Amino acid sequence: MGTKNQVHKLYEKYPKLFPKNCINCEPGWYDIINQMCGAIQVYIDNEIFDQNIQPEFVCIQEKLGVLDIEITGGDEIVKIVAKSCEKLSYKICEYCGEPGELYCSSKHRQWSHFKTLCLDHAIELFYYRLYKQQ
Repeated sequence: MGTKNQVHKLYEKYPKLFPKNCINCEPGWYDIINQMCGAIQVYIDNEIFDQNIQPEFVCIQEKLGVLDIEITGGDEIVKIVAKSCEKLSYKICEYCGEPGELYCSSKHRQWSHFKTLCLDHAIELFYYRLYKQQ
């Protein structure tokens, strides 16, 4: 998507999924979130979905370097879509949406903060590669 201001477009586009402002991550993951919401919206608009279990996002944020999506309501399919999007964030830079990998803020992992970043953002933010490439 692009800038952080565009998160408000997600709230407007999917008002039933977002009863409150709950997205707290950088803009690189907005496309993942938008695609997830689109898939869930198409599913709940389908006649086979039980309207009594309307899904609502509680929190969408970065946690330990990847997307953490908390959702109430919905059924097993909705939860699978959300989990799949969390897994996509393992390979997408949180800042720009380009391919990325998990980095840490210190050479000492026990004191580190983790982020999924592209190489450019890892260098810019002084993050270190978590694993050696083979």
